[in-house]
Amino acid sequence: MLLAATIAWFWAGSVFSPWAVDRAPRLWLYDLLFYLRFALLFWAAAEILRIVLRRARPRLVEFLPLALMALIVLVAQAYQHAEAGLRWKVAASNDALLAVAGAGNSDQRRRAGHFLIDSVRTPCGPTAWLWLGRPFGAGSGINLALVHAGEGVPATPFSDAFAFWHAQGDWWLAYQHGGRYQRAMQRDSSPVATCSAGTELPRHRQGQAFITAD
Repeated sequence: MLLAATIAWFWAGSVFSPWAVDRAPRLWLYDLLFYLRFALLFWAAAEILRIVLRRARPRLVEFLPLALMALIVLVAQAYQHAEAGLRWKVAASNDALLAVAGAGNSDQRRRAGHFLIDSVRTPCGPTAWLWLGRPFGAGSGINLALVHAGEGVPATPFSDAFAFWHAQGDWWLAYQHGGRYQRAMQRDSSPVATCSAGTELPRHRQGQAFITAD
């Protein structure tokens, strides 16, 4: 039951849930899943203690569901946050991402493979920027975009507000610093952007740090 509940918990908060593409925030569901993670953690701890502390010597097979659950958690974390997981998701979603990129500018929230796309923009020529969202983001975005720019570092309208990491093939992950972007927009609000070469980062974690930098 714990193993099934863990799998259901991951599915409910994933891009594959039926409510993921809806812009309705459903914060009650977000809060429920947030606190359920602690319930599942305590449940797992209780199961381990029950096996370890009882008088009869535990059999190895009794630990199998808990081991499977731990493996699922590790794989899910890698799938969501690790560089290898991101590269795999981009490669597996390539055809769906290309279809969205080729459809032109859009504000339609949709799922493309393993990603949620909040909007599509072309700020620098024909290069498509696919702005990513989260299942409970209500279209607010997460300061990340997939950019279909080929082998070269994508061009950007505000070089100090964006950095890029080469994710897979022709796809780059763009990291937006919200504060720098807003200040740049205030300095130059012209609808015609003057684009310049962007900054390449060697690691995904450096891009995450860029988003939250002072």
